[in-house]
Amino acid sequence: MGDSSFSLIDNVVAPSDTQRDGGHVVDFEVQKLLSLGWQKYVAVVREVAGDTNPAAVRHITTSFEGECHGGDQLVRGVRALHRTRRSYVLEEVLLDLATKRPVASSRVVVASVDPVTGKAAPIPEELWRSIQEFEGRELEAVESQPNPR
Repeated sequence: MGDSSFSLIDNVVAPSDTQRDGGHVVDFEVQKLLSLGWQKYVAVVREVAGDTNPAAVRHITTSFEGECHGGDQLVRGVRALHRTRRSYVLEEVLLDLATKRPVASSRVVVASVDPVTGKAAPIPEELWRSIQEFEGRELEAVESQPNPR
């Protein structure tokens, strides 16, 4: 990947059991690979923080920049971009390991949910510390983003 700014980097293999031989991997399967990346990131930082508030995805935007075929070796990178009082934004990419070309990228807005009310809640300070330690940097705080609907 060559980009050390990604705090979670792992190798994944494009599934080969979802299409005909030699066919490209459909967007749904690529999206699943991306989803597993941000879920892994959230699980790691929440475990370190001991976070008790559930996390909920508020918004996902995915771009499919290239194709991959079953069995292709890919590199997945995930990082936090910035935060608001009640959410943080993760960015992730899938690159073809051999060519370094992008296959897909995604941005995910993750919010904290109050377990009693079921509504968005401020993210606990322990979780901010955990994310910033995992990132190795302080996250920029930005104004709340308008709902993209």
